[in-house]
Amino acid sequence: MFLRQINGRWYYTINEKDNLGKYHKHEHFGGFTRTEAAKAYRAAMQEIDRTGKFFEPSDMLFPDFLSEWMEKEVEINRKPNTADTYGSIIRNHLAPTFARIRLKDLTTPMLQDYITGLRNQYSCGTLKAIMAVLRASLRWCVANRRYITINPMDNVRLPRYEPKIAAVKIFSPAQIRKIFERFPRGNQLHMPCMLSYCTGMRLGECLALAWKHVDLASRTIEVVGNKYDKSGTCIQSPKTESSIRVITFGKKLADELQAQKLWQEKNSFQYGKYYDRTDFICTEACGKPLTSNNLRYFNLWCRQTFGGLSFHSFRHTHATMLIENGLALDYVSKRLGHSSIYTTANVYDTITDKREKEALSVMDSIL
Repeated sequence: MFLRQINGRWYYTINEKDNLGKYHKHEHFGGFTRTEAAKAYRAAMQEIDRTGKFFEPSDMLFPDFLSEWMEKEVEINRKPNTADTYGSIIRNHLAPTFARIRLKDLTTPMLQDYITGLRNQYSCGTLKAIMAVLRASLRWCVANRRYITINPMDNVRLPRYEPKIAAVKIFSPAQIRKIFERFPRGNQLHMPCMLSYCTGMRLGECLALAWKHVDLASRTIEVVGNKYDKSGTCIQSPKTESSIRVITFGKKLADELQAQKLWQEKNSFQYGKYYDRTDFICTEACGKPLTSNNLRYFNLWCRQTFGGLSFHSFRHTHATMLIENGLALDYVSKRLGHSSIYTTANVYDTITDKREKEALSVMDSIL
């Protein structure tokens, strides 16, 4: 194995057979370290042993490859919201940074330095998302397209972040009262707010809910869909398999659903032929189904009124109330549609003021 360094770049030399069966020595770029070049040399020799030919890594620019990956893999095999998220990461982060980098020049140190350099700019969650796109795309590049033989993301590590206790943001009882005073029955935002508050359903699940999925007699809701409308409205399968579930509800939500049904029937009569007749529960006065854009006002109102919080805080509030009042964690997990009880424990099983006071009371009685 012959390796040499030229202007900070390492190269390896191999004997390649031409079409006439004669061998010729050719030098190839192997990376920016001796270890990378040695690894590239061994990979090239394995390829020659396996196929009898030398594999030449692609000269394609990395952003061009990412566009191909999006078109031929992501947009076909991933959900629309996932495709939109990946596309956003590519447009805002990867394409500008690697605009002039070719696939064959991507190395593990290059990608590691890039990820480490983002540590002080973005949260741990954002960095994990960027790394997920890099890993998935380059895995497809190696296994499906064979533009390169080694995934340079295999040994890239997430830089260390200081552990932080994530505070779950919930509505207080006073804030809940204020919300439903501002958005009472007859307001188009009342029903999605009430659904999430009483069931813990996600926004997309509330907007996708149809009357055929509600049994007022047995007081059950069947969650089978999730509305996604950022790149064209569609009803897709829920977030995970466990998100397909049946939720029971009490008299409070039953009364609200009955009132919503009467409100829609009244509006249908008033609008006549101009009423948009659908089976959705969350609609505007004209019958048009609500979208996530309709709920942007609610999130803005929360920021202006409470200094934060959002529609998703209903889900946190519902889960926290159930746990504080003694319901088992596995029940709460199934009700929320989590794929694992550990997800529920990590997110919601935190110490709240009520549980802290109860713990102090117990300790005072036994110590």
